[in-house]
Amino acid sequence: MMRLSVLASSSRGNASVISAGGTTLMVDAGISALRIRKGLEECGLCVPAVDGIFLTHEHHDHICGLGVLSKKDKLRLYCSRYLVSDLRDGMAHSTAFTCLEHGSRVQVGDVAVTAFGVRHDAYEPFGYVFEYAGKKLGYLTDTGMVTPDILRRLEGADALYVESNYDPELLENSGRAPSLIDRICGDWGHLSNGQACELVRQLAHPGLQHVVLGHLSPECNTPRLATTAMQAVLDELGLASCRLHCAPMANRLPWIEIS
Repeated sequence: MMRLSVLASSSRGNASVISAGGTTLMVDAGISALRIRKGLEECGLCVPAVDGIFLTHEHHDHICGLGVLSKKDKLRLYCSRYLVSDLRDGMAHSTAFTCLEHGSRVQVGDVAVTAFGVRHDAYEPFGYVFEYAGKKLGYLTDTGMVTPDILRRLEGADALYVESNYDPELLENSGRAPSLIDRICGDWGHLSNGQACELVRQLAHPGLQHVVLGHLSPECNTPRLATTAMQAVLDELGLASCRLHCAPMANRLPWIEIS
């Protein structure tokens, strides 16, 4: 069985935990080291138990806890070559880095992990697929569009973590600068609720067990808007057995089981 818990997820900070067999992994560490330790403790885990941290990209809300976290515990980071050079000076010398490229596949303990490219205004941003004992978890965040390669990578997933960043109307009326609005809703920005729904519509199959909505903007989205839109799609597709979750912005989403 594979399990997923989200420690925090929003435009202000992101970190998730994946457990399968005897292996524990994280995706991103964009909250304080204190919050990461607390979240892991709530999961019944600790930092030394984490076999690897897979980083999506270099933006602050995905990496800001790493430096402090590394001062006490040895970290094993998996990320792009650019991110290795960007992070190295701020990390403890004990930190171990593994460079990934688009399409890289690595085995960490019991879990096979594949990195794939996404469309975001960052250097070599990644999404990930985690596989264990015939089960597949797709993890997609911070992308402005869904490419054919993304669909191919996520096809057949038993569970999906999907960015659902903004509601177009709330974004348009947010008072933000037009240039920032254009960045967010552009091809190298973020997925809207509608785009997340369309992604799930294209990937839906009878074996889809969970959809987790993540990376919601606190100012330009609400859990109610995101979940209402996605639930309508799941109902339309007749996926009554698929459970919908919305990752909290500040609190932990309890373990979900992918079996």
